Amino acid sequence: MTGDGFDAVSMRQIATEAAISEDHLFAMFGSLEDLLVAMLNREYRDVFAIIMDNVERDPHGGLVSHIYRYTITGVYERPLARALYLMDRDGLNTIMRATHGMAYIPEIGVRREFLDTMRELGMVRDDVDLEAISAVLSAVSAGAALTAPGSDLEEVTEGLVALLERGVDAEVVDTTPGKRAFIEYVLALEENEDKLLHDATDGPDPDVDDFE
Repeated sequence: MTGDGFDAVSMRQIATEAAISEDHLFAMFGSLEDLLVAMLNREYRDVFAIIMDNVERDPHGGLVSHIYRYTITGVYERPLARALYLMDRDGLNTIMRATHGMAYIPEIGVRREFLDTMRELGMVRDDVDLEAISAVLSAVSAGAALTAPGSDLEEVTEGLVALLERGVDAEVVDTTPGKRAFIEYVLALEENEDKLLHDATDGPDPDVDDFE
C-alpha cells in the first residue's frame, strides 16, 4: 500500500495493487469492510502463532499472567497489527465496527471458561473470583483494541500482569498443563472464528493471501 493510512484504502486501490479486477475482488469479499475484517482475522492467526510459541518456550508460560502478557504484547511483533493498534486507531475502529465485524473479530481477552479450566488444572488460586477477573480482562482487552492506546499500552499491560501474578496465579512448579490448555483454547477460538466468518460472508472463507 501507499502508506497514506486507512482512509486512503479502497477496493479499487487494492485491486490495482493485487493486479486483479475490482469486480473479482467484490465477488470474493462483498465489501471493503468484509475484506479488511478477513485481513485482520488472518493477522490474528499469525499473532496467535507467536503467542503460542512464547507460551511454549517460557517455563512459566502456563500461568494466566504470562499468557495475558504474551496475548496483549503479541501485536507488537506483527507490523500490520501494531500499526492498526498504535498508529491508526480510526482504521482499527472502522474494521471492528464493520458489518459482521464485531461478530467474528478474533478475541484476545480471557474467557471465564478458560479460567475455570486453569483453576481445575491448578494454575489459578482457589480463592479468586473468576467472574470478576474475566470481566476485568475482557474490558481491558476490548479497550486496548477499540481505543488503540499508544505509549501507555505497555505500562497498562505490565501493571495488570503484576496484579495477576500476585492475585491469580497459583504457586506451581510445572505449568505444562496450563500451556496445553491455552493451546487447546486458541485452536477452539480459531475454529469458531472460521465458522462465524463463513456464516457471515455466506460463502467460502476468503483467502487474503491472494492479495499480498
